[in-house]
Amino acid sequence: MGLDASKQINNDLKQVLYRAERYLRLAAAERLTVVTTCVVFAAIAFALATSAIFFLSTGVVKTLALLTGNEMLSYYIVGAVLLLAIGVIYLCRKPLIENRYVKVFSRQLLEGPTLTEELLAKSEKEERIHQLAESLAKEMEDYEEEGGDV
Repeated sequence: MGLDASKQINNDLKQVLYRAERYLRLAAAERLTVVTTCVVFAAIAFALATSAIFFLSTGVVKTLALLTGNEMLSYYIVGAVLLLAIGVIYLCRKPLIENRYVKVFSRQLLEGPTLTEELLAKSEKEERIHQLAESLAKEMEDYEEEGGDV
């Protein structure tokens, strides 16, 4: 029974390690998916916003050219307004951009139990099941030694 028990323990340990590896892979994939989705969304939004700003700026230039009578002056005015907007966004980057992304990323990576805590909780449950199985096997062995039928 000693050799069989050690083989069983070895097999159980392999199963626990396999499940732990699979769990870690799935959890990492889930978190990477959320982060990647945020990055892709930001890239698409940036591309669309750039196009929108280009067309809106062109429209504003044409409108200002009608008002001022000078198309060159209109381009300078629109360029100056866009540079001013870039400056304002740069000055407000922390509350507008950084804090939001920090919240999203930290929520994904830091909130909730860590992967190690979840893995330990699962391994503790599996260890209890394994101990229960060993005690049941021991009881059955004792029962057989006493002459009982299984």
